[in-house]
Amino acid sequence: MKRHQSLFPLSHDHHHALVQALNLDKVGGGDDQAGLREAAARFADFWKSDLQRHFAQEEQIVLPLLEKYKAADAAEIRETLEQHSAIARLIDELNEKLARREMIEASLLTNLAESLRRHIRYEESELFPAVEASVPDDELWLMNMRLSDR
Repeated sequence: MKRHQSLFPLSHDHHHALVQALNLDKVGGGDDQAGLREAAARFADFWKSDLQRHFAQEEQIVLPLLEKYKAADAAEIRETLEQHSAIARLIDELNEKLARREMIEASLLTNLAESLRRHIRYEESELFPAVEASVPDDELWLMNMRLSDR
């Protein structure tokens, strides 16, 4: 499906997040604690430097714009917020384990990777098409400018 160009920055972010999920998968099948800890730390850095901002952009720019043209309780808005919250909880757990120097379970990394992949698939197949179908073109370009400013 051809994506509206105004959403390219978010889809580009999704590509980087999928690479991170793949990296988590590569170590998630093993029990090498040093490797698990290193992958966890890299992902935690990615969260702080990129993914957290991406979630904020969606929550503060994209979803309110969609809400303007659909109901505030639209399924796409509810589901995106629920998924963001679930992923953030997993990342909080990961960050706590890193801070306390606790053992990093492989299952936490694989669960985080799968949640992230599922979320990206949802946004690309459900949320973004809803935005494209509901929001007028000029508003999509204004949204793009706001995304680029952050």
